[in-house]
Amino acid sequence: MIIRQATIDDLSLYFEWANEIEVRKQSFNSDIINFESHQKWFKKKLNDNSCMLLVGEFNNIPIGQVRFESDFQAKTSSIGISIDKNSRGKSISSELLIKASNHFLNAYPEFIINAYIKEINHKSIYVFTKAGFKFLEKIIYQGHDSVLYTKNVK
Repeated sequence: MIIRQATIDDLSLYFEWANEIEVRKQSFNSDIINFESHQKWFKKKLNDNSCMLLVGEFNNIPIGQVRFESDFQAKTSSIGISIDKNSRGKSISSELLIKASNHFLNAYPEFIINAYIKEINHKSIYVFTKAGFKFLEKIIYQGHDSVLYTKNVK
């Protein structure tokens, strides 16, 4: 598996991943995304220095994405991940998280990565734990019972 920076050529791929039923269900905002809004958002994120969009590929086939939204003053970054529906159940999520978080922490070793996960999303909790994220606390995040997992260099 390799990871690479997302490019404008990934616009439709990200749109497809973002609107996949299971992804919407596990997202904090479960509304379907229209293409015009997605296109504006994606172009803005590609040009935003506080955002890192990464694509995981296996045998040149995109299998998922990892997004980091950083706060440079606080030295924290929120992470989000989604896996292509055809790549789920193949034990690749934690590998993608490890590679992506290591890539991020190599660039920003002083940062803490925050993973906000719905408390009922047991699969994501398992994957983040397997990828070396540590449970910090139960919280209410964007109106949902959630858990916060973190990862850093230390």
